[in-house]
Amino acid sequence: MMMVSLAATGIEAQTRLDMEAGLSHARPPADVEADPATYSLLGGRFIHGPVFGSLFGALALDSHSADWLGGSLGASWQTGGVGVPGFALTGLVTAFTLGDPTPYDAIAGRLVPEARLTLGSQTLVARGAAGIGHSDVVDRSVEPPVSVVSDLWMYGAGLELVTPLSPLGTVQAWAGGEAYNSAAGGYFAASVGASGTLGRGSWDLLTRLWDTPTGTELELGLTLTFGLGPGWRLEGTAGRAAPDPLLGSPAAVDGGLRVIWNPLAGAPSPPLVSALIEGDATVVLFQLVQDDAETVSVIGDFSGWKPVAMERQGELWVARVPLQPGLYHFGFLVDGEWHVPGQAPGRVTDEFGRVNATLVVPDR
Repeated sequence: MMMVSLAATGIEAQTRLDMEAGLSHARPPADVEADPATYSLLGGRFIHGPVFGSLFGALALDSHSADWLGGSLGASWQTGGVGVPGFALTGLVTAFTLGDPTPYDAIAGRLVPEARLTLGSQTLVARGAAGIGHSDVVDRSVEPPVSVVSDLWMYGAGLELVTPLSPLGTVQAWAGGEAYNSAAGGYFAASVGASGTLGRGSWDLLTRLWDTPTGTELELGLTLTFGLGPGWRLEGTAGRAAPDPLLGSPAAVDGGLRVIWNPLAGAPSPPLVSALIEGDATVVLFQLVQDDAETVSVIGDFSGWKPVAMERQGELWVARVPLQPGLYHFGFLVDGEWHVPGQAPGRVTDEFGRVNATLVVPDR
């Protein structure tokens, strides 16, 4: 019998709370007459089961820029299985307000259905999007200033192919395309990206080329995250933000550095999974420390999202599951509650800020 390591990524806990503080610098698009702006940021994000949200405030550090406040609240539902489509539905409401000298208020709601099909280590994702919103901006270019109110809407869809680039699945790449129609006009994009882990940190790289009603725009993004200790991490971002088909906002160059603290994080968890090569079979060994639990199960698309009971061995719960090579999503049920430990390596974050648990069984 031979043991090899596998890669796993996970939601930091059933309930996660990230408190964030940092600095951000933004430059407006080339065709917009405005000065660069620097902000101090303070806020947080949370995930509790299927519900997630955020609230951030920014104070301008220069006299020509405006303070702003923004937040979001959403929920996501998903199901699926191996070799058959998995489905997800996410709803998200966002609100944003900008102070003087350019008062601006906006609220928008989006609904995002998604279908996934995993075959081997490849995952094909089809994603739709529809949204409505409302914005109100004060135009100070005329006298007296007037309020310009806009009703916003958009709908569209896209395709994405996700594949692991490393034998242990710690690096994943994706490519795709998307198209939207909106109150501002048509938006089309082609994109490539990759994400992975490196030591105590993780990275995410994105390139997307947009054709928008105002011309061609290039979206670039690089995010680097480094763990500073239990519950603490440092995150740096740089790039050119995406245009928004729903709000009609153009891309802008921005970057920032922030310190993130999760007050609910506990001590590091032991490795979640390893692979036992037994003859011609690959058996994945799941292990979870839960000293006070009455029942623990592992659950994922490899089981059709049906719980697989784990056996207690002291404070450790263990399950052995035969798996074919491929990419899988999983978590644990602890006394009936969804749970994924916070120290799982290789976290991958989706567009709504949720961190997914992923297991890649490599080809032998």
